[in-house]
Amino acid sequence: MKPLLILIAFIFNANVAHAQSFTSADQSQDISGDWVFQKVVDYDDPNMKINNLQEPRFVISGNKIIDSHGCQMPIQKEIYPHFDPFQLMMKGDATKESITSFFAENFNEKMDLRKSPWGYRVNTNLKNSCNEFLSARILVFPTQIIIDYGDAFFSYKKPAMNNAAINTYGRKLTLLPFEFKKYNDWCFGSNKRNRYGEYIQTPSSNCTVFYHPFNLGKSDTDPLGSLLGSYNYIFNLGMEYAHPLDYDNPVKHGLHPIVLFFTPFKNVLVALIHDKEMHNEQHRGANYREDLLTPTFVTILNNKVIQTLAVDDEFSIDQNHQITVIDSSWFNDRTKDKIYKIQENGTIKRVQ
Repeated sequence: MKPLLILIAFIFNANVAHAQSFTSADQSQDISGDWVFQKVVDYDDPNMKINNLQEPRFVISGNKIIDSHGCQMPIQKEIYPHFDPFQLMMKGDATKESITSFFAENFNEKMDLRKSPWGYRVNTNLKNSCNEFLSARILVFPTQIIIDYGDAFFSYKKPAMNNAAINTYGRKLTLLPFEFKKYNDWCFGSNKRNRYGEYIQTPSSNCTVFYHPFNLGKSDTDPLGSLLGSYNYIFNLGMEYAHPLDYDNPVKHGLHPIVLFFTPFKNVLVALIHDKEMHNEQHRGANYREDLLTPTFVTILNNKVIQTLAVDDEFSIDQNHQITVIDSSWFNDRTKDKIYKIQENGTIKRVQ
């Protein structure tokens, strides 16, 4: 009887060990928050360039994963039996040892082959608008998430936000890359319109999980809020732009500019100011606001505005802080796109 009890105890302990993660990531690890693409490597050809980036960033909030199109997909935790995520590769010439070496060399991750991999997976049928890429296995490691998409592995990490020179006074950063059209459609496209036919100023609740817009007002008395709330935006607008007179000092005139703070460029804080607010301008003697402020990039260094850039066409800003403005008058001819690059001193230089 005693040998039988010893055997049962051995089997139980072996199963407990096997249920632990091969990635050394704690299964109670909190994976909520923003995740940004780092690199992709194909197992069969680690040097192959994969240009088809499936998802530049995503957000995990509660038990949902949200892609860059605003699609929310429920996810559930999975513990995979044996080396299940890599069975397709092992049907070729891959071995457990070669796969372990691949992860160590390309992602700096050690794996214990005696333990089971774990991660998350979408647990419902995808809607047409959702990115099928995120339905692949999501493997959890201590410092990164790796999406197993066939033989290609996509690494995502939480961005470092430890630049002591940057102080947003409690305001969250919106991570790059960023496309204004996606943001505008997602955050304001489904909102109700006011009596002037314009979208209301308040973003949708879904928006504030993925993006982090703020409305500046008279209560924003911190140095950054005061700087952006009282700045004369029309001073640097070109003649081709409308000049909303109340944006010489918007908060003073009772307006609430929408601002997003992006991933900083070293010591440079990058903000985007835009405006959807239509109301009576009694201080101007007008019945309504004729002009809204066009979306305007603002660079801030040492609590000073260095430069502004107004953009009136479709635009985006990538992780390298390069701003691309599409010349809509050229339709599908992209040869006339304007490209600007934010510099370390806060200036914005046109490079194309």
